[in-house]
Amino acid sequence: MSEISLNLETRKDTGKEISRRLRREGRLPGIFYFRGAENIPFSVNKKELSTLLGSESGLLNVIFDGKDSKKCVVREIQFDPLTNAPIHIDLLGITLTEKITVMVPIQLVGVPDGVKNEGGILQHHAREIEVECLPTDIPEHIEIDVTDLNIGDSIHASSISLDKVKILADDDMVIANVGAPRIVEEEAPAILGEEEGEGAEPEVVGKSEEESE
Repeated sequence: MSEISLNLETRKDTGKEISRRLRREGRLPGIFYFRGAENIPFSVNKKELSTLLGSESGLLNVIFDGKDSKKCVVREIQFDPLTNAPIHIDLLGITLTEKITVMVPIQLVGVPDGVKNEGGILQHHAREIEVECLPTDIPEHIEIDVTDLNIGDSIHASSISLDKVKILADDDMVIANVGAPRIVEEEAPAILGEEEGEGAEPEVVGKSEEESE
């Protein structure tokens, strides 16, 4: 498993105004948590953090003020609901000898038979899954082969088996399935005269001989 390093700057001031100022300066506010220790407010360069957001690595090596180094995982990243830009990050300090609970991305591999040969639709329901393991055993992602799926077939969490990693999701949680192709019903062409009602009499132009008398 790859490991990413992040340089953090500790900060004493907290609050919404401080967080806004940091974001204007190109830095993201955050909190470092560690069991039994005092929380550490920090900020991180947004550009450096973008490396983390584009990676699948679960284990981080953070360096505080260029001195102290600690191992951690991402606890939570908050995003702006309108721009989807990160606005806050929480990190959780870890001990390499203690198991932790993390979310791991799921990648589907292959083209299902039901899609290739029957026109079915592959539906990816769970894009990450909760696991428990030692920090050094966190998988970057979990690959699931969907090649043998036909229309109506599903893959559940119970089918995932990994060495040194315990799957915490419910066994019946659906990871992916192949659904039937969507059928679009076309409207039948209108038959001449139907719009005016079946058996409608033709419009009479002018007056009949009896009416003209």
